[in-house]
Amino acid sequence: MSGDESKKDVSHVENGGAMQQQQQNGGMMEKVHIQSGPGDLKQIVLDGLEKKGDRGLWLWVLFILCLTPNILNGFHVSSYVFLGQMPANYYCTVPSLVERGWTHEEIRNISIIGGTAKNGTCSLLNWDYHRLEGMSYQEAQDFLKDKPLPGEVSCLRTTGFEMYYHQAEGASIVPEWDLICERTALRSTVQVALSLGKFFGASTFGILSDKYGRKSSFTIAALLYVVSSLLTTFSPVYILLLLGRIGLGASASGVFYPAFALLTENIGTRHRSWMSIAFNFSYPIGMLILALAAYYIHPWRDLSLALTIPSFLLIIHLYFLVESPRWLLSKGRERRAYRMVFGRKAPAELCDSAEQNQLSPEEVAAAVAKDVPTPKVPLGIRIRQSFSEFTKLYGTPTLCRRALICHFTWCVTSLCYYVTALNADNFDANRNVYVATTGSVDILAYIISMIVLAYYGRKSTSFCFFLYAGVCLLVVLAIPKENTNLLVTLAMLGRLGITAVYAVVTLHTAELFPTEIRNTALGICSTMAHVGSIAAPYIVDLLGQLAWWIPTTICGITILVAGMLTLLHPETKDAVLKDHAKQEVDSSSEEREPMKQ
Repeated sequence: MSGDESKKDVSHVENGGAMQQQQQNGGMMEKVHIQSGPGDLKQIVLDGLEKKGDRGLWLWVLFILCLTPNILNGFHVSSYVFLGQMPANYYCTVPSLVERGWTHEEIRNISIIGGTAKNGTCSLLNWDYHRLEGMSYQEAQDFLKDKPLPGEVSCLRTTGFEMYYHQAEGASIVPEWDLICERTALRSTVQVALSLGKFFGASTFGILSDKYGRKSSFTIAALLYVVSSLLTTFSPVYILLLLGRIGLGASASGVFYPAFALLTENIGTRHRSWMSIAFNFSYPIGMLILALAAYYIHPWRDLSLALTIPSFLLIIHLYFLVESPRWLLSKGRERRAYRMVFGRKAPAELCDSAEQNQLSPEEVAAAVAKDVPTPKVPLGIRIRQSFSEFTKLYGTPTLCRRALICHFTWCVTSLCYYVTALNADNFDANRNVYVATTGSVDILAYIISMIVLAYYGRKSTSFCFFLYAGVCLLVVLAIPKENTNLLVTLAMLGRLGITAVYAVVTLHTAELFPTEIRNTALGICSTMAHVGSIAAPYIVDLLGQLAWWIPTTICGITILVAGMLTLLHPETKDAVLKDHAKQEVDSSSEEREPMKQ
């Protein structure tokens, strides 16, 4: 804010006080006061919010209330590693032969080419097993010795057969619904359902948050989170499990982004960088807790229930969380924002601008004088207003360019994050150790990004992390496939850079857009990020079959392109957050004016 603007604000406050005095003395300044008062009240609230968000108990309570719900996201998003774990071995058996006393090894020697030496089989030879039921194993061998081998049939598609899994009962969802062999895609769909839920939830809750408030959106998401967690835990059929996972994904976005917006737009400039990065600590903390819980709790339903119980603590958040004062100001509700910041009602002489924005100054004065009610807004205008967030986001060249670049960088960052995770999982690592290591790497990445951001700007930090991650992933091309340890190390180093840049990009995006469309921008960017997370398994599984180095090469190239594009963004470190899209347009015009001269 310039010095002249600061003087004007001080002048307005002084004039507001003088007008109040004249009104008490019976003066005729009421109409002037109505027009200038809300601006005075808004500046008073902003000044108070800056002081309150700089230090004190309110700041730390807000930080903890916004931080802790995202720990739950680390629970369920990564729980698929344990819920969907594959059995050590599986094969087809013939229950009627088992009832006659045959062992599994004997059945496999008769029904599978290669016998017990072959693991992970999905079919068996199409012998006449009803005839073999009256024979012993030795008699069956002698009977079949000279007969030609029949064709193979699918175990899951043929009646009379069933799959046997070398896995503790109830340990994962795979044996419960036979998510194996030709049904393997259904196992992957359990994780895709979560990404789809986050895909739709990110934009939906982003718009709800900008339209109806941060706390309102958070409340809906918290309730959906609890219901979806219970549905996932106690689902008796596969389709309900998918619905529960979709709900978890949608509510995860709804819990994360309103809380993040509430934090970033109400803390002081001095704390905005490190608190925004520290906010991301909650996700890897959830992963570490998940790894610890999974170490002691093995049945997948028991583990899911253990991860569901903490979600009831969200009720505490619903009680203590308050609506964002800055969002209230962006909607013209200065009186309520004043009460949130100062804990008391605003002076009665100052009016809420939300009441005035519907009419011109002359109509406001007439309404005040004659007590005329505000006319209803036509349906067509209300429909256009419902899409106002999109038109504001893409309606100007400046904001449209920022939005498109952010969409690409978020998509690429998420894609590479999940590709590196899936590639590392192909090395038979201990699941508990792997999840805990991944969480530890993420925490280290956030600490590094927080330290770097204390000395450097958002734009330069993003570019450097993008460059580092891209180089790490492209260096994989020079490593032989047999050198597994080095490949895993490079994958983790790449993950370190990607996680670090993810935190910076999230903060930078929140600061690039004004308050009235900030959550819409974050929500749509998150939606694009989930496009990347959905595409990641296909890149790893399909393109990885052609050549093992293709997935990391794609990530290395795209992430370098994303780094170049971030250089087109403005620097936002220590910048005052804008509340309205018009302010961004005006500032862009002022920057271009000297260049024309």
